[in-house]
Amino acid sequence: MEVSLMELAYDDIRNVLSVKWSDELSVESAQFFETIISLFATIRQKQVINLVVDSGIPAGGLLTEEIIEYFIQQIPSTPLRNIAIMESPDYLWDNNLYQVIALLVATYKLPIAVKLVKNRSGALQWFSRL
Repeated sequence: MEVSLMELAYDDIRNVLSVKWSDELSVESAQFFETIISLFATIRQKQVINLVVDSGIPAGGLLTEEIIEYFIQQIPSTPLRNIAIMESPDYLWDNNLYQVIALLVATYKLPIAVKLVKNRSGALQWFSRL
């Protein structure tokens, strides 16, 4: 399934949703926010427990207050339990994304584990050990 500038792939046997954004998409754009809304709708619709995030080669920007606020509102109402963030060529972006999600998990005491992984197979291995 492709939604705008985001690709979603769902593995119903493992209950894993993989998300990848276009390399040209800035996280500060309105289009990125629209993809986040679509992502959370899919997570709820399919009752996703495991999420693999592949941000590709980030096109710049920082997560906006609006997006962080949306995460805060949406994550607690999902069945998500594990979020694997695939490493990108931009270590600072990966670390920023990890820190934001980890902070939300800690602040709101959410039962979600977050981990940086090298690739999709690393994410699947991690999920299988949980």
